[in-house]
Amino acid sequence: MEYLTNRASNIEPLDDFLTIRSKKKLRIKLGIDPTAPDVTLGWYAILRMLRKFQEEGHIAVLILGEFTAQVGDPSGKSDTRNRIASKDVSKYSKDVLTVISEILHKDNLEIISNKSWLEKLSIDEMLNLASSTTLAQMMEREDFSKRYNDKSPISLIEFFYPLFQGYDSVAVKSDIEIGGSDQLWNLMMGREVQKFYNMKPQIAMTFPLLIGTDGVKKMSQSFDNYISIQETPSNIFGKLMSLPDDAMWDYFKLLTNFSLDEINDFKLSVDNYEMNPFDLKKKLGAEIIEEIFSRNDASIALKNFVDITINKNIPDNPKDIFMPKLVNLHLPKYFVENNITKSSSEARRLISSGSVKLDGVQLTDLDLNSNNIENSVLQVGKRRFYRIKLI
Repeated sequence: MEYLTNRASNIEPLDDFLTIRSKKKLRIKLGIDPTAPDVTLGWYAILRMLRKFQEEGHIAVLILGEFTAQVGDPSGKSDTRNRIASKDVSKYSKDVLTVISEILHKDNLEIISNKSWLEKLSIDEMLNLASSTTLAQMMEREDFSKRYNDKSPISLIEFFYPLFQGYDSVAVKSDIEIGGSDQLWNLMMGREVQKFYNMKPQIAMTFPLLIGTDGVKKMSQSFDNYISIQETPSNIFGKLMSLPDDAMWDYFKLLTNFSLDEINDFKLSVDNYEMNPFDLKKKLGAEIIEEIFSRNDASIALKNFVDITINKNIPDNPKDIFMPKLVNLHLPKYFVENNITKSSSEARRLISSGSVKLDGVQLTDLDLNSNNIENSVLQVGKRRFYRIKLI
């Protein structure tokens, strides 16, 4: 398959590759499968690239993969992934759409669910779409060929995922499709499908994947190494400060407007012991928080980090949380019901690791006698504090 790709790290390389300031309004497609409830910084990195195209006058076409999410993207998978129920996809879609719509500009934006056309394909149209490629082409895909050689099962439905994604490009008449580097093969297939339908093939443009907070794997909700932009600015700032030093360069490239020359200068200063990476991470955190929220939020997040993490102070006005008077209040259940943690297992992990404290004293039991703790401060992790109000 022929394709055109650019592994860009910020907007500067795009100017060398493509004149995005062209007078012609281009249709820039980005597909996102709502398979989880949060919008991570990894998603934000590619969304801000889409926004940069908008700022040059082009049309952002965001595909909500409510149909393809139920099929499952096989990219990078070593086995067949479990299908997600339609009701879960719909819920996730509502969760992320609220956030995404605040990131992108409204004037030159189209947001469309691919259920609009994929659900309506007849058997005849499905057969026609399937004839746009061959088994040999599918097996050129590295993850498919590896699984085949390893005698790992490959479901036929997985072959349809790139075809459906390619048909999305036909449906919206995309000129350029952007995505993470793991999407290159799918984007290339989109070109083939467009040519099959007698359309000018789109340009495929890929970007590096943002590394997760572990500094090893790509940022993913599945790996629990992600930062959600739905968290508070202080929580996001704190997690950025906890990044491994080597990981912060990718964050500078993908999540800030510093030029590559400036970032290289930062790195050289660290390598030459002229600058402390801790100070650079504070600069990184402030830049990201200011862009997503505001300059004031960035200042507050920095102050909170210094007060709580460095000076070990409790914030002046912790959030009130209401707790029933019980001899045995089961904390994992309470944490989940009050959105303190997303699961009971997460709550248990935090308690067992000593990350849950009451007035500075670690809680070691899963059950708590809450009868006499009015106005006590509950700390969960390093940066979350709650003032307890009994009911």
